[in-house]
Amino acid sequence: MKLPPFAMHRPSSVSEATKYLREFGDGGVVYCGGTELLLVMKLGLSDFDHLVDIKRIPGLGTISVTGETLRIGATATHREIETNREITQRWPGLAAMTRQVANVRVRNVGTLGGNLAFADPASDPATFLLASDALIDIRNADGELRQVPISEFHIGAYQTVLGESELIEAILVPEPAAGTTVVHERIRFHERPAVTVTVAGTVREGTIIDVKIAVGSVGSVPIRIVEAEARLRGIEQGSLESALRDTTEAVEATVEPVEDLNGSVEYKRHLAGVLAGRAAGQCLRQAFDAGVGL
Repeated sequence: MKLPPFAMHRPSSVSEATKYLREFGDGGVVYCGGTELLLVMKLGLSDFDHLVDIKRIPGLGTISVTGETLRIGATATHREIETNREITQRWPGLAAMTRQVANVRVRNVGTLGGNLAFADPASDPATFLLASDALIDIRNADGELRQVPISEFHIGAYQTVLGESELIEAILVPEPAAGTTVVHERIRFHERPAVTVTVAGTVREGTIIDVKIAVGSVGSVPIRIVEAEARLRGIEQGSLESALRDTTEAVEATVEPVEDLNGSVEYKRHLAGVLAGRAAGQCLRQAFDAGVGL
């Protein structure tokens, strides 16, 4: 497989990069880690005349914390995220999830911004960030910044709300509230996630006060299972096991799987329900144990 010919552009600022994107229109694309983009170009599934390399833009890969908000620059690699000391201490679920992404070779070059912008339905980060209420900072060629909730960012398989002259500048992740446990689980076939589930549960005084359940990789975009979340809120530890059966049923009733090499619609629906019930159980049992005294 050979790459088709293209011109590489290396802007020195976000402003210059977005202006390139506006100039090239559909013929241009952002190039960062390139772990997925170059593969689809080699396969002939995409053809771009211009690649805009943003890896060297100063500050675009910075990871920082302000108060209770983690800011991950778009070009920060998965490896930088999983090994960042502050993330491992204050966002341990994020670090643990990132360690599951592909393999260490891919994580060394692949970036969080690139992963989200490519919008591959089989994405661990997209599912995790949906359960984390993350926000996406987007910059356009006029220098304007807009902030989009992750729940509104992906609109279909390989489709996002990004305009032709826009790029992701950063991902913002709020710190989990006190008493919160976050668990990310996945089932993988053919080296790619077939189902991804993230559950964030908060327990105080022996009661589940909040829970978020995100399921991805079975349909075109990750989704929140709002009905299952509502059934779990207010549950005490003694009622957890019966409530988890409701969670599995709610997930199976909500997800909209796409049949692919990983299985039929019904098979993937069943997998999603089973995995969500397992992840929710693990998360909430840990949260109840950690919530003693809160």
